[in-house]
Amino acid sequence: MRKRRGREVRPEQVFHQLAANEIEELREYIVHRSGALDRDLLPFGDPADKDVLVFGSGYGADALWAAKRGARSIVATDTSRGLSPVPFEQALDQLEIKYENYEFRREDVYETAVSGDTFDLVISNGTFEHVHDLKGVLSAFRPMMRPGGRIAIFADGLWYSSIGGHLGRGPWEHLWAELPELKANLPGNRWAVYREQLNRMTAVDFLEAVRSVGMLILQMRLNGDPNVARLPALSPRIQAVTPVSPADLSVVSIGCELCFLENL
Repeated sequence: MRKRRGREVRPEQVFHQLAANEIEELREYIVHRSGALDRDLLPFGDPADKDVLVFGSGYGADALWAAKRGARSIVATDTSRGLSPVPFEQALDQLEIKYENYEFRREDVYETAVSGDTFDLVISNGTFEHVHDLKGVLSAFRPMMRPGGRIAIFADGLWYSSIGGHLGRGPWEHLWAELPELKANLPGNRWAVYREQLNRMTAVDFLEAVRSVGMLILQMRLNGDPNVARLPALSPRIQAVTPVSPADLSVVSIGCELCFLENL
């Protein structure tokens, strides 16, 4: 763990020990994934010269992006027991990036909120579609924000979109297929994600949560589903199993820049 500017180093955490092949695969994944964030996150928050919190960091794709973009410091948090900073560190080496002002923490957002740490920018990529307590998490950001602080969120693969089941199968199949068939054809970890880790959030649900906690929306973009042209043929199958608004079926992701009034 590295020392962040202006604060003491926390006690060392014991992270999950990854096998060499896992580290290699994850390193390549986060290098590849970080390349999309100029498109997905940069319009809503630039980490350059900012102290950044990465909420839902995974193995560090967002942290790698923030480091490449010149963040002053990075705190990367995730609740996964499998958390490890090693793929991120090896990705830095692979890209020949000299960056030391970072910290990985296995903790939830409520622990971060009472830590006393504050940030110029909170970034979250591919996490909010998994968050069950939308209002609680958004509220927890409040004590972390400095004057001028911003929150940049990109939530992708919303539940009612064609890829919302995170199954890697046919469009909207998670909405119309029989559950025993899906379970029989999915690895155990995929099935667990599908059944337990996705929040069924719509764009309207997210907007209502933002509204209820008193946040300002500085910008918001809803992205249309890339498979929307196939909806006329598939809609009868979907509606027979899961009655849902066509509007919800047609939104694949949300990108936004938020803040609280006192930080404006």
